[in-house]
Amino acid sequence: MRRLAVLQWVGLLAGAALWGAAHVVGYGVTEARCSPAGGAWGIDIDLWEGLSNGLAGALVLGAAAAAGGVILGTRGLSYESAPPAGRLRFFAIAALAANVIFLAMIVLYAIGSLANVPCRQA
Repeated sequence: MRRLAVLQWVGLLAGAALWGAAHVVGYGVTEARCSPAGGAWGIDIDLWEGLSNGLAGALVLGAAAAAGGVILGTRGLSYESAPPAGRLRFFAIAALAANVIFLAMIVLYAIGSLANVPCRQA
């Protein structure tokens, strides 16, 4: 039951943390590249955006797999069962749904970041 609890929390929290981390890395890379001093550093925004979002997307798939493992581990129960097994199943179902949403957000953010033309005057 302890292993399922750890997997359940990983599945629930990792998607949000990874999306946030990819967003912060993308913002930082863009700020570094577009600053007056950053032009000399030779930072490739597309490379950094692709790497950070690709890694985040792959790890979100891992978090979804962790949530799926909890769902399979509690397949004989209902989410309305007595705690802690019912609570594990409930949070794992929510985590799986949330990870699908976070994966879609990461993919859309990556597409927007790679299609964008940064460092231009408004």
